[in-house]
Amino acid sequence: MLVFVNKSITKNKNNRTIKGIVKMLICLVLCFSFLVTNPCGQSANSAESEAYDSTSLIRFHVIANSDSEQDQLLKYAVRDEVLKAASPRLAESQSLAESREILLSMEDQLLKISGSVVKEWGKTYPVTLDYGVFAFPTKSYGNIVLPAGDYEAVEIKIGNAEGANWWCVLFPPLCFVNVEESTSLPVDGKPPVRLDTAAKQKKPTYQGKEIGFYLERFF
Repeated sequence: MLVFVNKSITKNKNNRTIKGIVKMLICLVLCFSFLVTNPCGQSANSAESEAYDSTSLIRFHVIANSDSEQDQLLKYAVRDEVLKAASPRLAESQSLAESREILLSMEDQLLKISGSVVKEWGKTYPVTLDYGVFAFPTKSYGNIVLPAGDYEAVEIKIGNAEGANWWCVLFPPLCFVNVEESTSLPVDGKPPVRLDTAAKQKKPTYQGKEIGFYLERFF
């Protein structure tokens, strides 16, 4: 009888030990899962929305003269050359403030580039470039939704600025993964327009006028 009691006590102790180990493992798993999905007491969703709110980014906005095919292509041509000039500098930036300083220091250069592109396309449109805070409607950029509001932005207006616009985000640098190849994300569900697309579709000009104009006069 004494031996039986000792075996029973030993068995109960072993059961309690196993249960304690299991409980401890469950607690460790739950704690680890919480830290991964909610670091510093903050969910991944709230962290993402904070990263892309209106006070933590700089947008880039190019407005075409009109919705004609040539004016829309010209808009992309201006975008291409501006991004090619700005991207190497912005790639070195470590903060919003640093990106702001870079863009402000490049205002004259980027305006000159924009004007040169317009001239190369045989147009006499005036071009303006402003760095400031502008009102934007709700827009999506890939899987990122930017709510309507006032955003810091570089805004380029071509001619009458009455055509469809193109926009992206300069900081964080979402405008491009590799600026020589393509923009990185679709805007408002539309596929990205590759860089140099406009240049490849540009109609040849002669003394600032499209060759097609002269062909029409003779045929």
